[in-house]
Amino acid sequence: MKTKLIMIEGLPSSGKSTIAQITDEILNENETVHKIFYEGNLDHPADYDGVSFLNFQEFNELICKYEKYSDLIKMNSIRKDENFLIPYANIKNKLGTQFPNELLNDIVKYDIYELPLDTHIDLILDRWMNFADNAMQGKSTYIFECCFIQNPITVSMLRDNSRKEITINYIKRLAKIIEPLNPILLYVDTISVEQSFRKVFVERPDSWLEGFIYYYTKRGFGKANKKDGIEGTIEVLKSRKALELEILDILDMKKQIIDNSLYDYKKTKKEISNIIKNSLYLKEMK
Repeated sequence: MKTKLIMIEGLPSSGKSTIAQITDEILNENETVHKIFYEGNLDHPADYDGVSFLNFQEFNELICKYEKYSDLIKMNSIRKDENFLIPYANIKNKLGTQFPNELLNDIVKYDIYELPLDTHIDLILDRWMNFADNAMQGKSTYIFECCFIQNPITVSMLRDNSRKEITINYIKRLAKIIEPLNPILLYVDTISVEQSFRKVFVERPDSWLEGFIYYYTKRGFGKANKKDGIEGTIEVLKSRKALELEILDILDMKKQIIDNSLYDYKKTKKEISNIIKNSLYLKEMK
């Protein structure tokens, strides 16, 4: 059976984007019909980025508060049963200053990644089910960067400090949904979490580093374990990695740890080619 989903996971700064690019190159070279979605893609088919979820009452309260912009809100909202999805990041990109900051801030309060965990999980599972159904009917193989393990851990562990059984069960449910896609999971690893993170925080802007440290030390797991600053962030990253490797061991799917410590492009490309060659019909049937 053809693999229709290749997932790239690993810690921030491990080189996931590079591995995704290499995988993209391999499929291009072999003329495999595919689509790639990097972290932060606002049009991701299996995830939500920059999208809020409001129930009927919350939506109507928003309309009443911003009556002047009611048509704008309605035209850019997606009804889901008795609820509403508002892709605020896409709207802001499209409308710019016509989308007032006060309205934007009120919508952001309902971001799917800030909802109660049970509600969040239900929405994400539903999104993945729709994706899996559509992917089974199409010809494309999909490459996803870090939305299968990273995003669930971000919400359940880092944000809420949930019991690890909750996180593991969440990801196992996702794995069950994508089972028909015969997925491959590539986990990008490096020898030193600290070395990799210190490398990336030198390269990223201060605003990114401040936001990252805040999320890792002032919320959920980091706050409960009294972690602080860069050193505390590194400790949380190590705990996250331990949980990810435990999950990786549990998952019943094709999977491989990619050692990216040396950032050796040629070696890594050859390794990935060997991993996927038996799982993909590299030449699509004409």
